[in-house]
Amino acid sequence: MTFEQVLAWCRANGADVRGVYRGKDVLISHTDDRLPGSLPALGEIFHWDLKIGNLHHPVSASDLERMVNGKLTIEAFKGTLRGAG
Repeated sequence: MTFEQVLAWCRANGADVRGVYRGKDVLISHTDDRLPGSLPALGEIFHWDLKIGNLHHPVSASDLERMVNGKLTIEAFKGTLRGAG
């Protein structure tokens, strides 16, 4: 997964994500024209916060990668959340 792929996925799904790392964060929105400058290495991101519509939830780096790569749908991710179903 690359930051470019994350941006493309956000645009396609109307999503915003915030990657948290070492006292900092990086924001990527579906409305962004381009990626922010000074990006960390993807491996430095501890976790992601995902916002799509009414859903605002932390997401592990592996789950975000699975969603970006098409191996996990947003609906399937929602089904993994506590209290779902």
